Amino acid sequence: MKKILFGLLFLAVAVAVPACGKPGQSTAVTNPEGGTPAPASQTEATLAPEFPKEIQWVQSEPLKISDLRGQVVVVHFWTLGCINCIHNYPVYKAWQEKYADKGVTIIGVHTPEFTHEADVARVQASARDNGLKFPIAIDNDHVIWNSWGNQYWPGIFLIDKKGHVRYHWDGELHLDTDEGRQFASRIDELLAE
Repeated sequence: MKKILFGLLFLAVAVAVPACGKPGQSTAVTNPEGGTPAPASQTEATLAPEFPKEIQWVQSEPLKISDLRGQVVVVHFWTLGCINCIHNYPVYKAWQEKYADKGVTIIGVHTPEFTHEADVARVQASARDNGLKFPIAIDNDHVIWNSWGNQYWPGIFLIDKKGHVRYHWDGELHLDTDEGRQFASRIDELLAE
């Protein structure tokens, strides 16, 4: 009987808790009023939500999306204990190097899945130890997570120069696959606009 109850409890928790990542999936963010998705350059995407003023930042002064107009912005949601997030570190490091001084700003939003991941010193140490040099917003209360409608670790959003969310990716991003390379190429596409 205990095994059955434990199994039911495990199943209930597994269904209720969002997974740490899911299979890679790219989405073009389209006109919120519906209709057939337009080519990316013609898509009327929604404006990226602003970061709340009360959010703590590490490796940067507080940033505002509105102050980053004219740049392509990569916002990625992660947590230090998520293996799928850790697997994405090489991608972020490659982007740091490739797009240094080219009009791309990478922003990490650290949203903990578990309470022990909310320790800011651990987030700073993880970023330092893994060579992640971009600004990181500390989202311990899931305020940014909720305002962006994110659902998975990792979740990556690409914002165009006008501040519109244009593309979204859930899960690990494998640059050795066609789909992963295509999503990554969207950064260059947005830079060229």
